[in-house]
Amino acid sequence: MKFPETGQGEPLSSYMAEKPHKNPEFIHCGPLDNVKIDKRVRIFLGGSIEMGKAPDWQTAFADKLAFLPVAAFNPRRIHWDPDWKQDIKDKNLLHQMDWEMTNLDKSDLIILYFHPNTISPVSLMELGRYSQSGKLIVCCPEGYHRRGNVQYLCKKDNVTLLDDFDDLVKTSIEKLQELAGKGSVKECHSIWRLLSGMWTAFIVAARRPVVVDRA
Repeated sequence: MKFPETGQGEPLSSYMAEKPHKNPEFIHCGPLDNVKIDKRVRIFLGGSIEMGKAPDWQTAFADKLAFLPVAAFNPRRIHWDPDWKQDIKDKNLLHQMDWEMTNLDKSDLIILYFHPNTISPVSLMELGRYSQSGKLIVCCPEGYHRRGNVQYLCKKDNVTLLDDFDDLVKTSIEKLQELAGKGSVKECHSIWRLLSGMWTAFIVAARRPVVVDRA
């Protein structure tokens, strides 16, 4: 399996190397970004980071999604400060954790990728928290140190589990297209209800007798 990387390590697979044309409605944002999401479908790119032990797969993933009118939330920071204290009193750490949990809760689709070179304890915690949410897709290749635990929980809670990164990206795109389509249908239904209400009001008003003042 080739791991998607941006500048170091193994090269991108031929599938990942193909970059689609970017949709102007696509948003790729991180913990320090302040952007307006509106009604876009949201995907959270969760999984292995560990201060650079895992390759920057999130950026490669986001590049493949860029043709869709969706918002991709990427928890990876370009520069991570290892001096942050592992305590909720540390404001920087608190901001990172709060940003992640808030957007995990708000996301329509959550990706969890367990890179074999990492331990990824936070990702395991997120797997336990969201395994019954109905919005999780997991990729856990052979070689990850707790693969059996991941396999068991995914099977128990009926979570889609994949072994190959390319398959993860393809499956996620299909799901996002499905979710975006549902959103468009809902929006059309809302517009139809609005127009129907306006038409009904017009008909009622038109049927009212006209009172002529003959004074």
